Amino acid sequence: MNREQQRKLRELKKTLPKMLAEKIKPYKFKKRDERVWHVVGDMFFVGTFFVTQTVNDGCMCGMDVEAKPLWIDDLLWDCFRMEDNKKEPFSLRAVGAFTVSGAEIREEYDYLEEWTPEELEKYVDKYLEEFSRIVQAVTIEDFYNNISSSGYHEDLRVSLTLVHDGKSVSYTHLRAHETR
Repeated sequence: MNREQQRKLRELKKTLPKMLAEKIKPYKFKKRDERVWHVVGDMFFVGTFFVTQTVNDGCMCGMDVEAKPLWIDDLLWDCFRMEDNKKEPFSLRAVGAFTVSGAEIREEYDYLEEWTPEELEKYVDKYLEEFSRIVQAVTIEDFYNNISSSGYHEDLRVSLTLVHDGKSVSYTHLRAHETR
């Protein structure tokens, strides 16, 4: 990657959080840094937006969307005797250290040709529309159907869900779940 490309990438990374702050207003979403979140009923949605270098010195942007029921973090905090976290702002569920990652619902990315804020804005608009559609359509059933979609926190998601649903949790049960 040459110096000009490095400069453009730094500028895009700096621009993205500011751009999101303006773009989310009509949707009434909340954000912190590059993470946008929204609560619908008992479901919590997080969209993580990014701009990054590709392996072939290109540039791409994208969005990953996760969904989780609100009770999953509550149950984790109960286990760790951190019940006070339930009173904290929802941002804790999006960016906090002691939270459970949601089930991956959508992953989308695009390659930037010009590496300009205007080009990035076009994709951010597209991703926010998709995020808006997802938060209105996804249900708890989608969480259960995608519980193993991401290896990150998978065992924790599955274990807490089994506890929540009143089922016993064992190592054998977790391993059996992986083969599905």
